[in-house]
Amino acid sequence: MTTYENLTITDGDAFYAMLDDVAEFKECNFDGADFRNIETDSLLVDNCTLIRADLTNLICPGMRLTNSVAESAILERIEAHEAEITGSNLTSARLRGAQLNLSRITDSDLSGADMFEANLFGVDLTGSRLRGVDLASARLDGVKIERTDFSLASLRGHSFKGQKLESINFTEADLGGCDFTDAVFVDCHLTGVFVDDQTKFDGADLRGAVISGSHLVRARLNGAIMLPAQVNTLVFDGFGIVVFDES
Repeated sequence: MTTYENLTITDGDAFYAMLDDVAEFKECNFDGADFRNIETDSLLVDNCTLIRADLTNLICPGMRLTNSVAESAILERIEAHEAEITGSNLTSARLRGAQLNLSRITDSDLSGADMFEANLFGVDLTGSRLRGVDLASARLDGVKIERTDFSLASLRGHSFKGQKLESINFTEADLGGCDFTDAVFVDCHLTGVFVDDQTKFDGADLRGAVISGSHLVRARLNGAIMLPAQVNTLVFDGFGIVVFDES
């Protein structure tokens, strides 16, 4: 392995020449770099900046990005299956069509990112922020979420059926058409979420959720479990909810 430290690199050819061997980059500056169409087996980036760097069409099965800043970076159509992105800032990054299936994207900030048709199959999003991200067209099958922030995001049409959802922030998220059947909410926030008549909470345990201002009466709630303090008169009388009295 060759380690490069404290370099400023913006030229794609110069960068590519460093990738013949397994390369690790530490505290390097790639801001505004043109790294389009690069193919490499491994790319290890630690504590670097890639602000507005262009990595369109990157093919890298061994990508690792840790403690780095990639604000507004262009990562469209990259193929980085099983990548590891940890403790990094990718706010407003462009990830349209990115293939990131089975990756770990943990404790990172992707708020405002463009993830149109991104493949996040089986991705671990533990501890990450995706505020305001439109994930309606993204693939989220098998995604792992815990301590994940989806506030103001669109999760329209996705299924979380039977999942235990722990410390998830859905505040003001678009949950239209989502399926939370038999899901268990633990320390979650559903404040001000958008739901419609296709949103399902049938059999869901909502006792561990904050649901103020959510208008959940628009959703399907057959057999949902809630605390008395969560239930207003309309929901209680009209939707067959199971009210759990802890007294």
